[in-house]
Amino acid sequence: MDDNSNPSHESALPKILGSERPGEHDGETVTSNGVGGKALLSICIPSYRDDATPLIEALAKLNGTEHCTLLLYDDGCCDEALIAGHKDAVLTYPSPARFISAEKNFGRSHARNRLVAMAEADWILLLDADMLPDSADFLSQYIDALRSSGRPALIAGGFSLQQLTPQKGHRLHEAQAALSDCVDAATRSSEPGRYVFTSNILVHRDVLASVPFDEGFNGWGWEDVDWGLRVAGHFRIQHIENTATHLGMDADADLIRKFGNSGQNFARLVEKHPAETAHMPLTRASRRLKGVPMLGNIVKFIASVQYFPLSVRTRALKVYRASAYSEFIDAK
Repeated sequence: MDDNSNPSHESALPKILGSERPGEHDGETVTSNGVGGKALLSICIPSYRDDATPLIEALAKLNGTEHCTLLLYDDGCCDEALIAGHKDAVLTYPSPARFISAEKNFGRSHARNRLVAMAEADWILLLDADMLPDSADFLSQYIDALRSSGRPALIAGGFSLQQLTPQKGHRLHEAQAALSDCVDAATRSSEPGRYVFTSNILVHRDVLASVPFDEGFNGWGWEDVDWGLRVAGHFRIQHIENTATHLGMDADADLIRKFGNSGQNFARLVEKHPAETAHMPLTRASRRLKGVPMLGNIVKFIASVQYFPLSVRTRALKVYRASAYSEFIDAK
């Protein structure tokens, strides 16, 4: 186990365990559970207004948790009740754990980069706060994969909706995720960089040092694809069946808003990866719909009406996103 630990990174961590104290960055407070020890991998969880306690409680019961440390980063949510719950979950975690609370929100890329800077191990498991492992061997499968890797790599487990309790007002996101996100390992391997979802990936520190997350992506959308495409140009990406359930389904209106507001991020992706994005159906559709009047409002309405069939609503959602993105994409 010691072969994969990295004591040189301990300087970035608080020197007093079992305490709460300022972090190395202004506006950060670090709470530690006081448990010591080295690890094969560090579980890194970025959080913003999501309750990570169900995930932390689940991780505590999994096979292999004794080989892992846990870091939870609250990216400036300012919710005192949520922060208190996260502190309690970290303080009672059976393996070494820290909770880092930031005063201001800087976005997911910043939160991930901070987590990586503070992680002890060379292998880092990135999990979103609203995920839940699907198997008792979730951690041990990743440990087996890193042990057999032999070199720095990115190992993606994929996600599912296996443990999701459907909610009426969230059916659009559930349908969209089932179609676009819940992809088996064989399909993901066909375009390894395109199907990197950082809500559930194991990655070596050398990969992250060479290819950091681009903090130029603001808000929601496409930073994962950008990062995956850049990683694929330099390191091996391995897709395996080791899924976690995405519990954080958005309400219909929130999902539609996110799709409509992420055009600038998609334009940034297209600008950085013109060859890889040129064949994407979304890129082609956005260019075809450029300048088509009123279409966006019509399909947005169809996507929002719960009485329409889900198949119609998901198609309308795709067209709405392409229409919204057309404002930011050059016609070719």
